[in-house]
Amino acid sequence: MNQTDNPKPFVSVVIPTRARREMLRICIESLLCQDYPRDRYEVIVVEDGTSDGAGVVEELTPKSSVPLRYLQIAHSGAATARNVGLAHSNADIVAFIDDDGQATREWISELVKPLLQEGVAGSGGRVSPEYPDALLRAQVSSDGDVKWSGFNVVVPEPQEVDFVAGGNMAFWRKYLVEVEGLDAGFTRRGSWREDTDLHIRLRKKGYRHIYNWRAQIGHRAARWLNPVERLRPGLVWAMTRDDAYFRTKNFGWAGAAGAMRANAIDIKSRIVYGVANFALVFVHMFAWIPGVWQGLRKKNRGLGTLFNP
Repeated sequence: MNQTDNPKPFVSVVIPTRARREMLRICIESLLCQDYPRDRYEVIVVEDGTSDGAGVVEELTPKSSVPLRYLQIAHSGAATARNVGLAHSNADIVAFIDDDGQATREWISELVKPLLQEGVAGSGGRVSPEYPDALLRAQVSSDGDVKWSGFNVVVPEPQEVDFVAGGNMAFWRKYLVEVEGLDAGFTRRGSWREDTDLHIRLRKKGYRHIYNWRAQIGHRAARWLNPVERLRPGLVWAMTRDDAYFRTKNFGWAGAAGAMRANAIDIKSRIVYGVANFALVFVHMFAWIPGVWQGLRKKNRGLGTLFNP
């Protein structure tokens, strides 16, 4: 690290990954050519249950002037992978990008800028080319309903929001430690709402989050490259359960009622859309129940440890 009078905050960029060798390579390469000082950031790759990324990191490390680390864990989900990266970082700021993201050259610099404001715990930026909405909306209602426009919105000035995109976000590490990291109680397959849950817990402590569109990534949306993925009962179950868990643990009975209403709407949609979706009606009928149960059990309780299951 440079011993200057006012050094920039040191940043750890954590990439959770699973079996996406070539996407991971593109992601890492975009991070190794940032305009942020080379001695003020590092890249930590955390592979969740596979080993595809080991060779990529081994190949790129000798070519990089930026420290590049590789960690491997048993398949545990995105929240645990992010927590492992957080636990192995001693940086001032921890940034997260998904392995299917490609950062612009100014990404780290633009994530850091909002964090220098008073009371700001987290920042995030534009996820392109998804979502055509022109007006930015990122709010969570009192029953846990997530109202958002997507994060492909250009706004004149950085704007305060309830949450930012999980694959394009950064936080002061001390605040992440204060709330005991991400909650690993979300399903390892879905990991749906685990990033929004983190933002809500920080906001309950009075911390702010800023959206700065100039912190841009290209997102290749690997989860949805196969359109059949949206119809797989296991994944739909995981996402439905996770949404109910998120709502209930943060908003109590109001969140549980919100989960029931959301699934009633989903059931109606499945029936309307046709026979191909009809089997998933039964998933929506029941998957929210374990989420509500676990959410009520964990409501107002600490996570205990960064690695809490």
